[in-house]
Amino acid sequence: MASSDFTFETFFNIVKGEHRTSDKTVFGIDPSTESRLWDVPVATTRDVEDAVESANEAFKTWSTTPFEQRVSRISQWKELYKQYVEDFTNLLIAECGKPRSIAAGEENEILALFDHNLQLRIPEERIEDDTRIAVTRHVPIGVVAAICLWNFPLVLSVGKILPALLTGCSIIVKPSPFAPHSALKMAELAQKVFPLGIVQAIGGDDSIGPALVNHPDVHKISFTGSSVTGKRIMASAAATLKRVTLELGGNDPAILYPDVDIEKAAAEVVQGCFVFSGQVCVATKRVYVHESVYEPFLKAMVDAASQIEVGKADNPRTTMGPMQNKMQYEKVQDLVADTRAQGYKFALSPRPIAYGEGYYLSPSIVDNPPPTARIVIEEQFGPIVPVLKWSDEADVIACADGTSSGLGASVWSADTCRAERVGRQMQAGSVFVNCWAKTTPWAMLSGHKESGIGGEWGSTWFLQYCNTQVVHVFK
Repeated sequence: MASSDFTFETFFNIVKGEHRTSDKTVFGIDPSTESRLWDVPVATTRDVEDAVESANEAFKTWSTTPFEQRVSRISQWKELYKQYVEDFTNLLIAECGKPRSIAAGEENEILALFDHNLQLRIPEERIEDDTRIAVTRHVPIGVVAAICLWNFPLVLSVGKILPALLTGCSIIVKPSPFAPHSALKMAELAQKVFPLGIVQAIGGDDSIGPALVNHPDVHKISFTGSSVTGKRIMASAAATLKRVTLELGGNDPAILYPDVDIEKAAAEVVQGCFVFSGQVCVATKRVYVHESVYEPFLKAMVDAASQIEVGKADNPRTTMGPMQNKMQYEKVQDLVADTRAQGYKFALSPRPIAYGEGYYLSPSIVDNPPPTARIVIEEQFGPIVPVLKWSDEADVIACADGTSSGLGASVWSADTCRAERVGRQMQAGSVFVNCWAKTTPWAMLSGHKESGIGGEWGSTWFLQYCNTQVVHVFK
């Protein structure tokens, strides 16, 4: 039974186990209507200092808490969260503009993250020879700051909290000001399970992230966001040699061979391009189609994309909602304007969405722009995608790999051996064969090149919240 003292109508920063308010507040925007959502307090310098002090104090006890007891607390948190899944789903619909199916998918991924982390165990290696015993163990880093993007506010925050808690770290979550509500509420829920100071959350303005990155008593940064911001964080963290995990931007290519089932593959590729309005780090952002099937495949993509129902997130018929925020909406509009100004051809032109208010853009497809076009070389993070021709395998691999990004990629062919062979040549952390980017907590998500440092998820990712220690015992 859900507790009556836990509501989704008021939001707080969570510091030292307290519900912190502030003289200064900000508020979220419902992207479906541009209406004002709930007020959120802006954390003060005092809040930051108190959170870091509390996290360090809590770490002393939590890091020495037996592992199975930590697992038991995480399990309790999962069971408590299950009582509020519908509330969190509605919250994501409001603050992110996600259609119910997409919001519910994020909630299901939270449960999958819980299940995966609960079965992990910290390894220990023991090597012995005639003179010594060497024991390799993994010890918690300390205080972690999790700085999260707005597109998956729950998955990104919980996906950082769980490995921190599992390994014995304490954590401070800094949610995006564009989507602060669900992460703050999840941290509030954690207070019912974990000791004071283990899980905290402070949001507000753009000063909070740098304050945590620069703080000498924060020991690790886990960040998801743009490559530009990731570079700044890495540079700042160097001053104290903080450990960093950076999951950054992508410009994910899809390579289509002529032996694909055109209608089936085109419909799947369109999903990969336009799910959640393309606002996914591993969304398909460039589509390379063999010239022998280019025209029918392009037509099939246009037909599939034209069936997408763009509308308000709470409309049951909607399959693609609005952009999440005005900033990203304007960035994508600028790319659309540039595509038109350069005279590139739209196979599917953006169409007006008659809602009056809201950040709506319909899916659009650009027909074979030059490889130097902005729409090809920049990460769109929105519902516009270029489709390009290819004829030579080595050339298309070079084109697909020819950006500074390397997050995800996909290869499509009836010959799965060929597709896997090509996929292994891709400079990307995650390669999908005959599927768009369907990630799972059971497999690591990481970036090559400027798409990141380190990784998350999988069976070993949580060890990035540890330092390695080897104890040598001489006989």
